Amino acid sequence: LAYHVLRGKILRLEIAPAALINEAELMATLEVGRTPLREALQRLCRENLVVILPRRGTLVADLNLSDLQKVSEMRRELEPFAARLAAERATPAQVAAMQQNLRDTDALDGAGDYRQLIELDARAHALLAEAAHNEFLSELLERMYNQVLRLWYVGLHRVGRLPEAIAEHHELVSAIAAHDADAAQAVMRRHVAGFEKEFLKVV
Repeated sequence: LAYHVLRGKILRLEIAPAALINEAELMATLEVGRTPLREALQRLCRENLVVILPRRGTLVADLNLSDLQKVSEMRRELEPFAARLAAERATPAQVAAMQQNLRDTDALDGAGDYRQLIELDARAHALLAEAAHNEFLSELLERMYNQVLRLWYVGLHRVGRLPEAIAEHHELVSAIAAHDADAAQAVMRRHVAGFEKEFLKVV
């Protein structure tokens, strides 16, 4: 519980980048003891979301564009590969979940609810990773996506490519449903490269 709540607060910027984490306050808020909280912080440290400084405390990892660029290099290779695997391996239930997520995204209808859009995008990427049926790849993808998720909250409302990105999600799910691995890989490569190139202009 402590891990998931704290991770969510960090990813949604409810705890600011570079902020010192107040362990006593968190223990009271989350109603957990010191040991579960420390275990959660250790796990978040392994995911590069916090930095533990001996005798000084724990800081939320700062936003770092250099790190984002490095993560982007990996995403451009690994996410298209995951899309290919998903097209080859996705079950009907997994395809149905992706299609429902698209319907939920379309239902926003330009309402400007960027927080909900981010959550739906995160779910789309999680569903893709799950459909690849490779737990080692899924773990890498989740860790990479977490690194850019906080930047989504900072600047997504200024990104002008959202309609194209949503259309690419539709293309991707159609390719996966058709078990067209080449098409799925190509769409995801275009999606990741195009969206992150646009995003880096505005953050």
